[in-house]
Amino acid sequence: MRLPEFLSVRPSQRLLQVLAVAAVLGLCLGGLRVAAPESETVEFLVGLWWWLLAAFGAIAIWDALSPEASDQYRVRRVLPNSLSLNRSQTIAFEFENLSNRPLKVSLSDGIPEQLISSAFPLTQTVAVDQNGRYEYSVIAKRRGLAEFEPAFVLIESRLGFWEHLRRLGGSPSIKVYPDFTAVSNSFVFGVEQAMRNMGAHIAKRKGDGMEFNQLRDFREGDTLKQVDWKATAKLGSPISREYQEEKDQNIVFLLDCSRRMRAMENNLSYFDYALNALLMSSYIALDKGDAVGVMSFSGEPSWLPPIKGKTSINVLLNHLYALTTSTESSDYVTAAENLLLKQRKRSLIIVITNVRDEDSADLQKAVSILSRQHLVMIVALQERLLENADRMELSSRDDTLLYAGIKHFERNRKQMLALLKAQGVSVVDATHKNIHVQLVSEYLRLKQYGRI
Repeated sequence: MRLPEFLSVRPSQRLLQVLAVAAVLGLCLGGLRVAAPESETVEFLVGLWWWLLAAFGAIAIWDALSPEASDQYRVRRVLPNSLSLNRSQTIAFEFENLSNRPLKVSLSDGIPEQLISSAFPLTQTVAVDQNGRYEYSVIAKRRGLAEFEPAFVLIESRLGFWEHLRRLGGSPSIKVYPDFTAVSNSFVFGVEQAMRNMGAHIAKRKGDGMEFNQLRDFREGDTLKQVDWKATAKLGSPISREYQEEKDQNIVFLLDCSRRMRAMENNLSYFDYALNALLMSSYIALDKGDAVGVMSFSGEPSWLPPIKGKTSINVLLNHLYALTTSTESSDYVTAAENLLLKQRKRSLIIVITNVRDEDSADLQKAVSILSRQHLVMIVALQERLLENADRMELSSRDDTLLYAGIKHFERNRKQMLALLKAQGVSVVDATHKNIHVQLVSEYLRLKQYGRI
């Protein structure tokens, strides 16, 4: 509920200082009155104090009741097109002074709870017919739609004894995306260069898993298998067939949203790392002419059928940016059955999950369901305790028991992944640090060997 304007006011530091001085003077005069009750001078000073106090009170009340009208200023909040998770970005708030006097303005913006900023309050004096610009940095700690509230704006009164509170700037919203900035920057010099930079480059094979592109003169490094003998005989010089990677293949991600994906590393959840890897590999797949789709499971249901074209990465971003994890367990079988109903055309199905040995039976059943029609890749995120186990200091019995438990878990997990490989499943066992590189490398390997 909006307060009436005469209630939206608070005393300024200046008013409090004047009242403090008046109180000290009053106490001093009171003491003199007690010490010299018959003194006319003291009585005169006391009376003068009361008159001055009453006059000041009247002036202060007038000052409080004479705020600038709402048409004496204009405000505008300047937001970027979107925010990126865990990345510092700048927001601006502009205050245009249309009154006939300079205005001292303090701002505390109504930022959403998923944004962090320690900049407030921001204070400056805005000259007549000038724009005051308040800039501050925010860091988004959660993806999704961030909704602003009107800013808390304090405008100093004419005499500076009061600050009038106004809620200005409206309630806009802004999308917080996964941090795709680093990914997009890495592709400035092209996809092939980006893959080499990340260590995911795989040398192209000639012919296998490729489709015919054109005939050309024989070059050093061409294999005999590439030579087109009919064209060579006709033209009298060696002619090679040139191939290009097959296009128009379908890649569908099956993204786990269960509670296991909520584990945190460096202020990001495993789910966020998985999402970043998904987006990076999707960008590469779209660039290579493939279609990319996504289905989430064990959480809020979400389905995006395969789409093509480089600009489709924006569709993926808008589809996934608000997706969150749940408190549910991973249900691989139901996910596989649902996906089989939605995606009938043969595809590479990439399951991104945080898998454990107790999931072995369900995961193998889900793989069997999917493998009837699709090629399956399992991207299994390793928990950090596996990475750190061999560096543990075994200084107590509890440490030794914990180490033994981790090694038992690790052995069972490796056995489960080995069973999946024996079923013909492509398995990527990755940490949160290298999941994007491992996923891209395996996708390129499968594509270039013609398995998709």
